Amino acid sequence: PPFARELFEGTELKMAEMTQLPQQVVMGSSGLEAFAPHNDLFVKQTRRGCIQELMGCEAKTEFKIATKAQNQMDIMYALEESSFCIRLFCKNIRPWIVNVTAGGAAGGPQISQHERPFRLLPEPCKCCCFQEVKHKDHTGTAIGSTVEQFWWFVPKFAVTKPDGAVEYLVSMPTCCGGLCVNIFAEGLCNCRVPIYVFPPDATAFTQETKIGFITKIWSGFGTELFSDADKFELEFPPGATPDSKARLLGTLFMMNQLFFEGGSAAE
Repeated sequence: PPFARELFEGTELKMAEMTQLPQQVVMGSSGLEAFAPHNDLFVKQTRRGCIQELMGCEAKTEFKIATKAQNQMDIMYALEESSFCIRLFCKNIRPWIVNVTAGGAAGGPQISQHERPFRLLPEPCKCCCFQEVKHKDHTGTAIGSTVEQFWWFVPKFAVTKPDGAVEYLVSMPTCCGGLCVNIFAEGLCNCRVPIYVFPPDATAFTQETKIGFITKIWSGFGTELFSDADKFELEFPPGATPDSKARLLGTLFMMNQLFFEGGSAAE
């Protein structure tokens, strides 16, 4: 019957589209241009090595990356490179390299690379050994860095371009004249922990002045209690270039390690 033929053809077309989409993501998204179509990302840390973490040693951090609208369709994959001894003894201040590749699993084309050297924990009034992550494109060319700034009460970071010019400032929202973190910025009892992106000339770090954000969201009671598998929403500032988006994704990796892993600075 005609209606059955139309139904069959429609279903067949839909299945073909679903089959082709991941291939398009993998095959056409090498390099920083993979960031170009996206205004936001949904970053999911996996439970890789959860037994190892229960025994007191951090596992290699693994992320699967989607968009907020389609958070189950992974478009990028990221995996930390570091040694067992470094993870055992240095924990959340350890140096690492995180490679971001296209597709929802390892083995896709390289998109970007983020390298974090060994640095001291974020501390107020520190004059050296500032936290840092260096960003590179898929060819290994430097595209900027994210560096801890001198601060008194609330940690602050600068996202810089290859020439050292500050592109964004990154900080948790503050109140009381910048003396403390505004724990009410995202509302009450919603288990959201915000880190906001501000313009380079920002002097007030409030919800009203943010232009983007990195927000940790609730991953579930069991996941939060027994592992470091966190989830983040990353919203890019208006007009962000693919290079800018890569730098902010690398910034997210460092924020996760500093403030949300076991034994973190937040504790």
